[in-house]
Amino acid sequence: MTRHYFRLCAVLVGALALACGDDPADPADEGPPDLSGTYALESFFSALTGGTTLMPPAVSGTMTLAQSSATGQEATGTFSFEVTLPPAPGGTEPQSLVDQGTYTVRTDGSWEQRGTVLPQGTGTFTLEGSDLTVTVEQPALGASRTVWHRQ
Repeated sequence: MTRHYFRLCAVLVGALALACGDDPADPADEGPPDLSGTYALESFFSALTGGTTLMPPAVSGTMTLAQSSATGQEATGTFSFEVTLPPAPGGTEPQSLVDQGTYTVRTDGSWEQRGTVLPQGTGTFTLEGSDLTVTVEQPALGASRTVWHRQ
């Protein structure tokens, strides 16, 4: 009787394992988040701001991201953004930054972009709720930190 009991338990455990599938997925196996959407600028920091973090209404902008593919630990898509900054020192006209191109994000938090204005930028991103922070570290002249809120 005991031998049959252990065999029955082994069969039930095996059947349960098959029914449940593999172990629960590791979040890193899910790939990076889909960042597709339209975002409003929450804050902007770069060499253009003289070392100051600007927030609306001193700065304004929108960004649109559209994911086109996701494979494993990486996702790619297109971006476009427009940012309006205060006039440069001694100037009277607002400064406008406009760019579009492609982006790549990875589960390790890395960010790459290739645009028409900034041919290549690399850095990091974080998504917390509806807030996306993009920090471009290279090239040094294009370094910036922007916080966007998904609409």
